[in-house]
Amino acid sequence: MTVHYSRPSIFDLLSLTRCALSALCGKKSRLLVTLAAVLAVAQGSSTRASQPQEAPDHPRAENIAVRWRVDTNYLDGNRFRSTLTLSNEGRAPLDSTDWALYFNLARTIAPESLPRGLRIERINGQLWRLTPTAAFAPVPPGEERAVTFEAGAWAIKESDAPAGFYVVFEGESPAPLGSETVAPFTEERQTDRSRSDTVPVPTPRRRYRANDAALSRLPAEQVGRITPAPVSIEEQPGAFALDDVLAVRFANADVKQEAAYLAGVLKPLLGARPAVERGDDAEGAIVLDRDDARVPGAGDSDPAYVLEVTGSGIRITGASRKAVFYGIQSLRALLSPEHEETTISAVTVRDAPRFGYRGMHLDVARNFQSKSAVKKLLDLMARYKLNTFHFHLTDDEGWRLPIEELPALTEVGGRRGHPSGDAPREHLLPSFGSGPSPDTAASHGSGFYSRSDFKEILRYARERHITVVPEIDVPGHARAAIVAMEARHDRLAALGKTEAARRYRLQDPADSSTYRSVQGWANNVVNACRPSTYRFMATVIDDVREMYEEAGGPLHAVHVGGDEVPGGAWEDSPMCQRLIQENDSLDSADQLQRYFFKRVYKMLDERDLAMAGWQEVAFAEQRANDSTVINAPDPYFARRGVRPYVWYGGRENAYKLASAGYEVVMAHASRLYFDMAYSKHPQEAGLYWTGFTDTRDAFGFAPPGARTDDEKRFLPEEGRANVLGVQGQLWGETLKGSARMEYMAAPRLLVLAERAWSAQPEWATVEGERKRLLRADWNEFANRLGQRALPHLDRAGFAYRLPPPGAVVENGLLRANVAYPGLTIRYATDGEAPTAQSPRYTEPVHVGNDSVKLRTFSTTGRASRTVTVRAGGR
Repeated sequence: MTVHYSRPSIFDLLSLTRCALSALCGKKSRLLVTLAAVLAVAQGSSTRASQPQEAPDHPRAENIAVRWRVDTNYLDGNRFRSTLTLSNEGRAPLDSTDWALYFNLARTIAPESLPRGLRIERINGQLWRLTPTAAFAPVPPGEERAVTFEAGAWAIKESDAPAGFYVVFEGESPAPLGSETVAPFTEERQTDRSRSDTVPVPTPRRRYRANDAALSRLPAEQVGRITPAPVSIEEQPGAFALDDVLAVRFANADVKQEAAYLAGVLKPLLGARPAVERGDDAEGAIVLDRDDARVPGAGDSDPAYVLEVTGSGIRITGASRKAVFYGIQSLRALLSPEHEETTISAVTVRDAPRFGYRGMHLDVARNFQSKSAVKKLLDLMARYKLNTFHFHLTDDEGWRLPIEELPALTEVGGRRGHPSGDAPREHLLPSFGSGPSPDTAASHGSGFYSRSDFKEILRYARERHITVVPEIDVPGHARAAIVAMEARHDRLAALGKTEAARRYRLQDPADSSTYRSVQGWANNVVNACRPSTYRFMATVIDDVREMYEEAGGPLHAVHVGGDEVPGGAWEDSPMCQRLIQENDSLDSADQLQRYFFKRVYKMLDERDLAMAGWQEVAFAEQRANDSTVINAPDPYFARRGVRPYVWYGGRENAYKLASAGYEVVMAHASRLYFDMAYSKHPQEAGLYWTGFTDTRDAFGFAPPGARTDDEKRFLPEEGRANVLGVQGQLWGETLKGSARMEYMAAPRLLVLAERAWSAQPEWATVEGERKRLLRADWNEFANRLGQRALPHLDRAGFAYRLPPPGAVVENGLLRANVAYPGLTIRYATDGEAPTAQSPRYTEPVHVGNDSVKLRTFSTTGRASRTVTVRAGGR
């Protein structure tokens, strides 16, 4: 039975109180007094719960704000100085006891540089804890405290800022601060990495001069219609109206799926999905035919296709299902991006790829990307004929792949949050500003795929003729797996299940080795000497293979990482010391990485799986004639078909490995790491340890036959045949959400496709005319982006980066341009940022001495960063 109590009024309470004070008040009335008092207390508690009051001894977290400013990067000793200002916006002082401020910063802070009254310590990775000492002077309400400190390297961007601030008061739960802001970068000492940094910050004037020197708007007939550029395209007389399409026909049963795919592509354009039927008659139809496709220079290339558009119909002939699929992508490129024009001029396209491996890598371990975001990237890859998706699923900061026998990998390794002290490990530490909450809705730091999700991604990729290569990053970059397996161990050990607890443990509990990875992690390397490490690897590989089979496609290769194993790992592990003593082939801990990969290779080979890894798996320390130790290609793995992905050391490392018999994938950080910032501008987010990689920079990358080493040699023919292809990388440190991922991916991914698919450019193999040819080639490609490719991406809803305009005001005349001719520039002189309704810039316009704001716009109204230009200004 439910009893409903009405809330007593103030008059009821006064009346009952008087009754209670009267000697004549009876038992029943005294009961009502008690009930009313309880309800009044409950009402007050309820009010306090819904409107929390500030604790009397400290401000609430939401009433503490932080503001970070870079003071200078010009310090000696490869350091910079910055100031963190704590503002107390509450009603109680922030005193010297019982609080700790946590945040992420990807730099090493110098503890001795902090002011008196504060101490700083690294928890692990990039998580720092700031606490007061007894000498800390309280921060009264309404006041602030500047905390100046020094840290290693430099900070020149807003994305370099410490992030994810939260405070923990003693006995209370962690809570995010009310606000965290970054001060503008306005001085060279803030935007230069050192006094000797000669790279300028891009300004509207510099942008204008650079664009003006390299680019011109080309007429449409001089702009390629298809990206990546095909082997040949011949204009023919006549045109075909897609409105007249009666059906999409498949001449062979094995391309029925491609016919259904094309019908789905055409539905938004035609307003209805065309019929899909068996047939070979192209009259008033589109016919897909798997047959020999004669393409000059392609031989019997499996992906070769011919696309023929005539006045009566369209035919795509491909040497395979995937060749037909690629022909469909070229047909899509011929369509009007705005879907306003459905007539295609007659044309014959003959095409085949330069490289068999055309890859894109995505890191979802550092920051999680949803299933829908991954599928959207796969769609973009398919549109531009990339065929391999390198799925980086595990790292120090996250494990996103479900393994049935080891649920702790995602339950613990798939979530990040405030450390739980001595309690069983429940999740990983906060990283990249993910904050204190492990809930998946709280940040991009937590999240993982279900088995159903993962299999759906595999099927989606296969339907688009994309192979998914999963990466399980070992032996380094493995902190997530180590923590998860320690959590599993602790839980089972607490239940007395000692043997079961040890079954998948990844570390030697007696290991006292001290090391720290490039990313600041201690204890992030699995123990190469522990049998349970290999049991863990076998279990993971077998389950991944099972998911592939359930998704309808076999697993062919596993990428095992192998990069950036920090020096000092395993040196003081009793398990490893014992193994080295017992194994005649081992002399020191330095040889354990090779030992580890030989065992993992054998495990994969027994399962008929190929092994891939970053280039470290293919190099081994050897002694030269003068007894110096050098890194040289390891012949053991070259003979066994191990595939290295070359990411650093320039083309020379690719040259060495290809000449040594390795089939290599070129994944160079300097041009193909798409997580690098597009420019030095402080508001242009991204990393920049390899430099800044604009779309133009990526375009200048030329796989071999271009010069391959410092001696300007060309890769010999036998080595050139061992270059499988190229791959772009999207590491996830700054990819907080799908929009940021899309921004960093495109349009650089389109450059990748051009280099992976299209013929080697002429400028890549000549000396004297190289700059002139490269400039002309870039001008055409930039026009192709602005006039054709990017409007297609607008239609697909892909949030690519829009370059800010270049602009100058001289003699009262505004001149403006953009990096991809064809994009729209709009301007405003009223002090406000331009909108999609602002005047469109088409030619020099008189603005007098007014300050002008400009933005680049997409066909759908998205806009670039706003730039401001003044008469005579930068």
